[in-house]
Amino acid sequence: MIRVLYEVRDERYVSLDVSGHAEYGEYGKDLICASASSIMFGLMNALDALGEDVLIEQEDNRIMIEDHSSSDVVQDYFELVIMQMKTIEASYGDFIRVERK
Repeated sequence: MIRVLYEVRDERYVSLDVSGHAEYGEYGKDLICASASSIMFGLMNALDALGEDVLIEQEDNRIMIEDHSSSDVVQDYFELVIMQMKTIEASYGDFIRVERK
């Protein structure tokens, strides 16, 4: 299962942690994993292009992002990604879980 954990503090997103594997399809053909990965790699690229104070850690089957900026754009990106992940969860809840810490 893919687990999406996000943390909100003082009405601002402070972290996003996505880990695991959906196991919806065979390795390399898993549409749920491909969707979640595409969303997260798009987020990382967008955050990198912004140049804001954001920590990005990537390891096998895990991406963790912490926002240390005061950027409203970064907040909008976090909100968009969480909304996208919840949309996947609505149809494939057995394979992806989105939770607030």
